[in-house]
Amino acid sequence: MVQVGSKTPTPKRVGARVPETDPYRSQWRNRMSTQPAFREDHDSRDIEALRQRTIDTLTEAFASDAITLEEYERRAALASAAFRPAAFDELVLDLPVPRPAKPNPAPSRASRRDYDRAAAATGNHDLIGATPVTTGCVMGDRSLVGNWLTSDHVSAFTVMGSTKLDLRDADLPPGPVKIEVFTLMGETKIIVPPGLPVRLSAFAFMGESRADRDVNQQVRGAQTWIEISGFVMMGDLRVRVLG
Repeated sequence: MVQVGSKTPTPKRVGARVPETDPYRSQWRNRMSTQPAFREDHDSRDIEALRQRTIDTLTEAFASDAITLEEYERRAALASAAFRPAAFDELVLDLPVPRPAKPNPAPSRASRRDYDRAAAATGNHDLIGATPVTTGCVMGDRSLVGNWLTSDHVSAFTVMGSTKLDLRDADLPPGPVKIEVFTLMGETKIIVPPGLPVRLSAFAFMGESRADRDVNQQVRGAQTWIEISGFVMMGDLRVRVLG
């Protein structure tokens, strides 16, 4: 029963926003906003660069037998899901520090078409026996283009992702450049310029390992050539020519 002269309470509208007057809620929000897990001030580009460096370090450790395949897959999955710098550091703290790669001279496009003469003229002997180039890709894309080759040995590890190795602008040393691939449920693409000899011996299981028809596969008498070996499982390895 409503008394005469009393004020009838106004019903609250469904979905109306209630002003925050609870001081404890405000204090909790301010305190938690300063915690690393709740902060969003990390540049996404910096995080992606940290992620790629971490995966590269893990790949090099796996290539040098510092960690097993199972441990590599575990840490790579954690790196793919991490978003804090400290989380990336924890994944590589116990790994050996990678040796710095030797600096590479600027490419010379004038003699790039004739690879036998280029290797004999420019030498690039400092690439022979240098620290192997290691690259890893887990559920993503990885592309090496330009003058990126700093060794005569390359290890490419791809799991449910795509890796591209473009050798068109790379300085090549005399002798073989050995590329070892491991591709699991992904793809690895190797691009070579016209005339560069390639020897492909990678083994494919429930997958494909192939070189296009216009790839020169005669390495006899060549001064420099590419040797591709490794293992492809439920994935694809393709060598193609582009000018």
